[in-house]
Amino acid sequence: MKKIATLLLALAIAVTVMGQQKQDHHRRHKEPPKIEEMVSNLSAIQKKKLNTVMESSRKEVDRLQAELDKVRKQIHTLTNKEGDNSEQLFPLFEREGVLRAEIAKEMYRTRLQIDEILTKEQLAEMRARLKKDCKKGKDKDACIAPTKADDRPVGTSDKPRRAPRR
Repeated sequence: MKKIATLLLALAIAVTVMGQQKQDHHRRHKEPPKIEEMVSNLSAIQKKKLNTVMESSRKEVDRLQAELDKVRKQIHTLTNKEGDNSEQLFPLFEREGVLRAEIAKEMYRTRLQIDEILTKEQLAEMRARLKKDCKKGKDKDACIAPTKADDRPVGTSDKPRRAPRR
């Protein structure tokens, strides 16, 4: 009897932990690559400015992400309700799109600020490192938009896709 109780307790703990991990999965954001690790000769002033920019951006993105999570939770609640909830859902869908756009804008503003802090040589070094990591498949999130057709990630081109064979 004790073995069964112990087994049930262990199973309950495992299910609770797995449920918590699944619930928090979407909240885990991959940390951006550390610029200090990609660029070899940063001055102390540059490091301080970069840390300030990254911290400010992280706070703003976290704030927007928290608001986006609330909106998504409301959407989930309303979509699971019976009946037509269009009047309540449609503004939430629009708000979700606005928040996603604001997050993308903040990330782009951060990139521009980083570009202003680094020298041309440092930017070239950073982009080369990101490109290398992207090609190795190390960090797909670190892939930057290619500037030339030759720099496109593998598997992308201007050519239209062929229709699937039947």
